[in-house]
Amino acid sequence: MRRFYLFLLVSAFCVSMSACGKQAAESADIGEVSPTESADMTEASPTGGAESTDVIGNTYIYEEKNEAFGFTTAWQLTFTGEGECTLFEPNEMMGDTTYTCSYTFADDRYTVTIRESDTGSMPLSPMFDADGTCVCSVSWDGTFLPVGAETGSAAPGGSAGGESADYESVAYADDSESQVMDIYLPEDTEGAKPVIVLVHGGGFKFGSQTMEIIWPVIEAGTGAGYVVASVDYRKSTEAVFPAALSDVKAAVRYLRANAAEYGIDAERIVIWGESAGAYLSLMTALTPEADLNGDVTENSEQSSRVAALVDFYGPVEFYTMDEEYVSMGITDTATSSGDSFESAFLGQPIGADKEAAYTTWWGTYLDQLPADFSLHAWVQAGDSDVRVPYTQSENFAGKLAEVIGEENLRFSLIEGAGHEDPLFYTEENLAQVFAFLKESLQ
Repeated sequence: MRRFYLFLLVSAFCVSMSACGKQAAESADIGEVSPTESADMTEASPTGGAESTDVIGNTYIYEEKNEAFGFTTAWQLTFTGEGECTLFEPNEMMGDTTYTCSYTFADDRYTVTIRESDTGSMPLSPMFDADGTCVCSVSWDGTFLPVGAETGSAAPGGSAGGESADYESVAYADDSESQVMDIYLPEDTEGAKPVIVLVHGGGFKFGSQTMEIIWPVIEAGTGAGYVVASVDYRKSTEAVFPAALSDVKAAVRYLRANAAEYGIDAERIVIWGESAGAYLSLMTALTPEADLNGDVTENSEQSSRVAALVDFYGPVEFYTMDEEYVSMGITDTATSSGDSFESAFLGQPIGADKEAAYTTWWGTYLDQLPADFSLHAWVQAGDSDVRVPYTQSENFAGKLAEVIGEENLRFSLIEGAGHEDPLFYTEENLAQVFAFLKESLQ
């Protein structure tokens, strides 16, 4: 668990952000606010230390480059009054968020502290500490710069938590550069070990097998004696359904075919996913014999069957998501439209063709489960999740219990947790998951 507490400090994510400051004057269009229009900066120090009263009414920009997802977030910090400010986060993947904040000024630096957000979720950027504070300077050119961003932060690249995988970028298929996994071994390599097939999220459009949000699972898994295979897959910009699912199923088959090489017990395979990765995980777990291998034929003689599933806040039934949002009082969503991540994943608007939409639902393939099918499943979501309705997990757990038996299912809602919340990755919560897995894999 060497990097576990670091994760809590930087609030992980899904979205694996690597801070790189860049002057807003050099950037492309970032919306309605531009540095030259935001306010008169003549009284601010050009070296970055504007006085506290000079900035009221001004908006400052910080461009944070997300190496893992390949886009830049143009944060907007607006000082609305003495000690009061807002932060606006335009986010292509998860949607825009406005945070209401307070600030203090000392030693030419502003300490901005988030009080609340309009989505109920806290930012996942590493420029924030665990308590929602960010220390930054502002400049006459209309930019702000978080302390520490001057030198940048380490970008993910072939390893988790800064530690190299034992086997990096292992190809499990040959159709795409994305069909790779990083494999981490436990310290004790004697005997065949259970394996966790770890599937990252990212709206089916972004992410990689090195995303920061999954580091705690990798470290907890290897610490508990598991081999951990962190899997990447084709995104919706490259290929549509069932491509990503076909990839994850192929990754399971590869590990089973090469179990001896990696010291794996092929009868104790766990698939564990978060967000979109949770969807791919549950579909893999529940369609072991369904014809969803698409164009991936590698190791086709092997089964993609798994013994256990861990689902963190995954979308499940795309066609009902908008209806479930409305039941939660959220009316400005459009999963059924052509602009949603789920529609891009399917390759057409979710709402355009119900039959096509339901080809992505696990329940469609229930009659293809083998007669001896068994599964242990941990399903968990946050009751403050407004990115994916928590009712998706709730409804899934209820129906899944009828298939695998209530005794083989653990479902819970984490009070106050949003989507991709660090509360899922605390030492206490992960310990409960691994206790369940230990019992399940006996």
